[in-house]
Amino acid sequence: MRSEPVTEESIAEARALAREEPSTGLPTLARRLLEFGWRVDRERPSARIPYFEEAAAIYRGLLTSGSDEHLAAAAHAISSLGLQYSLAHADDLSLAAKTEAAALARQLNRHCDDGKKEIKILGAFAHGLAEAGQFERAVTAQHEVVDIYHATEGPAGYPSPDGVVWSLLDLAIYLDLAGRADASLEIEREAIQLKRRMAEAEPRCLPGLAIWLAGVSPRFADAGHPQEARELLDEAIATCDHLPPEGDRGNFGFHQAVQAALFARSGARDERSIDGRTIPIGISPDHQALQPVLGVSFHWWSFSVRQTYRAGRDAIDDAISKAGDRSALDPTQLAKLGTLLRRRNIRQSVAFDCVPQQFTEKVIPALGESVALERHLATVRPDSGPQRLIRSLTDQAIGHLVNGANSTAGEMLREALDLPAAAESGSR
Repeated sequence: MRSEPVTEESIAEARALAREEPSTGLPTLARRLLEFGWRVDRERPSARIPYFEEAAAIYRGLLTSGSDEHLAAAAHAISSLGLQYSLAHADDLSLAAKTEAAALARQLNRHCDDGKKEIKILGAFAHGLAEAGQFERAVTAQHEVVDIYHATEGPAGYPSPDGVVWSLLDLAIYLDLAGRADASLEIEREAIQLKRRMAEAEPRCLPGLAIWLAGVSPRFADAGHPQEARELLDEAIATCDHLPPEGDRGNFGFHQAVQAALFARSGARDERSIDGRTIPIGISPDHQALQPVLGVSFHWWSFSVRQTYRAGRDAIDDAISKAGDRSALDPTQLAKLGTLLRRRNIRQSVAFDCVPQQFTEKVIPALGESVALERHLATVRPDSGPQRLIRSLTDQAIGHLVNGANSTAGEMLREALDLPAAAESGSR
């Protein structure tokens, strides 16, 4: 039976009940505050915060009795408050709330079997630590999440394999941000192997596997493992060949989230470096202007879509528009423009909130523009190597996979895979 939406009037009724019968009225009021808070204007997180703060305060008061009856609800309410603080860029308050919620979740988990333990709150805590730039602590916290998932594995695999894969991706990201590249790649390999198992058990997972294989390939190439990167591309092509030439977009939201997450990470080398350390896409050396944060969608790893991020995209668009006639640009100018195009495409994917048709009309052509420019650059500067063109072809192929254009994606990946040999042959 569908319940009526919470209104200001129903909140007022709950306040009256809370005064008369605190034991039943206070939990009811807290639930209504949270429900109403989620419905407040998404574009103004600060307008939501008072509702979450009041609900959290109610649950804190209920916990003082020493009873565990409201422990789970309190943990979720305070973790949600932490997310609202994060979206409002109140970073210190966000981390404090997520830390408090994680402590409650651990207390709750002590009385739960492995398959029923609270994971999302602990994952949000790890995100909060990364958001604050505390990457080593984020690694420790995320290991806790991964360990809980590992403990739930049975003969048929994990009860929630998608959740495991995302938890491994998060851990790989935190390890990389903490400067532990080799450990990060090992976790990446574990995630890939799990994606393979998922696809073997359920063919509908094949498009996600192809996206994942192609999407992580540039990272292995950048990390000094070109042969492994080629093998991943080769496997992605074989996976495309097992798919219908044109697939449906029934799982569009999930696949686009995978594309956004992997695409964002692969752009790390496009960003400037400080003291020899690469600054990943979306992170600014300024005081927490842009730190990694749980995305606005429940299964995104992206980067904080804050005003400075959007302003950065506007600045990139402005620089692209001022580039002028591309046929008149020298190779160095073309390379800079190609990097700008890719940075724009990554930001467009990360901040994407449109319907599939708009993905087709906006994102796919933008990825094609990058491919065209990189082809031209490879022609005028043939001695520069094929890596930039390989990357742009892979980028667009992943976009086509999100869109269900599996045959087209396979063709682009084949071209990317053949480029090193073609470049070597052309140089003889």
